[in-house]
Amino acid sequence: MKKLYVLVFAALAAFLATSCKEDFDPNYPADNIEYDGSRRILVAYFSQTGNTERLANQIVAATGADVYRIQPSEPYASNPYDDSGRIQNESYDDLRPGVANLPDNVEDYDVILVGSPIWWHNPAMVVCTFLESYDLSGKIIVPFFTYGSTEYLQQSIDKIHEVTPSSVHLRTYSGGSVEEWLRGIHIIQ
Repeated sequence: MKKLYVLVFAALAAFLATSCKEDFDPNYPADNIEYDGSRRILVAYFSQTGNTERLANQIVAATGADVYRIQPSEPYASNPYDDSGRIQNESYDDLRPGVANLPDNVEDYDVILVGSPIWWHNPAMVVCTFLESYDLSGKIIVPFFTYGSTEYLQQSIDKIHEVTPSSVHLRTYSGGSVEEWLRGIHIIQ
């Protein structure tokens, strides 16, 4: 009888593991929007070494979006490793460094694709400052990140969701064709 319980439990566990896996992917929230060609799109990004800027430019080319580069009030060293202590402190203490060039019209956009490197397990905190400077309720927020590993990707996604709690969130870029990703989340046709 004990063997029967073990077998039934194992079969149930296997069934639940496989059936739930297809319905839930913790890295990518559901994409519940339809394509709308009249949406105003902004690509806002912070880039220190050029990696995030290159990805932002690909997104702009695919969407025809307006572009805005987030610049910190106090610039970082050209090599982020030279500012490692500052960056770690901002991330771990959830600080909000100033933004030098906040635009006036961010609320006019329907979709904001926001890009950042992942620094000390989070997006650059200057990106959070930018997002928290506006009422983005109901706006579509699409984060994208550049980082050599996906180890802290979910934590970075969660931080963007935390600072834009009243927004609609679509899944982030995870590599491959930028245009396929944008089609998959219904930003382009």
